[in-house]
Amino acid sequence: MLKGTYVEKQYYKLLQTFLVPILVRCKLRPNQVSVLGFGLSVAAGLAFLMQPFWGGILVLLAGLVDTLDGSLARSTRQACKSGAFLDSVLDRYSEFFIYLGIWGYFWRKGALEPVLSLLTLCILFGSLMVSYTRARAEGLGQKCLVGLLQRGERVILLSIGGIANPAFNKLARIPFSSSAEDAFLIVVLFILAVGTNLTALWRFWHVFKALCQESAPNSATDIKP
Repeated sequence: MLKGTYVEKQYYKLLQTFLVPILVRCKLRPNQVSVLGFGLSVAAGLAFLMQPFWGGILVLLAGLVDTLDGSLARSTRQACKSGAFLDSVLDRYSEFFIYLGIWGYFWRKGALEPVLSLLTLCILFGSLMVSYTRARAEGLGQKCLVGLLQRGERVILLSIGGIANPAFNKLARIPFSSSAEDAFLIVVLFILAVGTNLTALWRFWHVFKALCQESAPNSATDIKP
């Protein structure tokens, strides 16, 4: 949803102005920044396991670092296919560790139910399919930036879910009961489970239609007498 928009352009402009010069002065390479972002994602998963608030903070920080490697590569003219490949693979593992930490949080509290395990699996599958459909489409020469829950939106939702969850837990104990605990985080997980898979299906249909139109005869000269 944010990909290719004015908001995204302004965001990367801020990175180029304020943060990328710091990385250049520190003599960091893009691949090092990618690995740092992965490390922060693993830390976010561990933090979610113990306390979602800190998990949300670290997810936000990891998301910020994850956008810096590409900006640094472009600024220093170090952009290369191997770096892009490394970043993509680490992104998938990063999401796995974060969702594993969230799953572990409910398991540790003894509140893990089959529906929560199913939500986690749906989010993981949906997130992978969102990335796969784009990668496959680009491999076939098609742009694929449609959809509501791309990686940036997922990072924002996860951070909001983790940071706001403790506050909503305190509010829930007043008028309701302990059964409402973690309801805010569960709602965020539900949105992610549905939204990622809808985004993947949206991308599939978008690219499928484009490829069908591309392969169809586009003029009278394409039809042999």
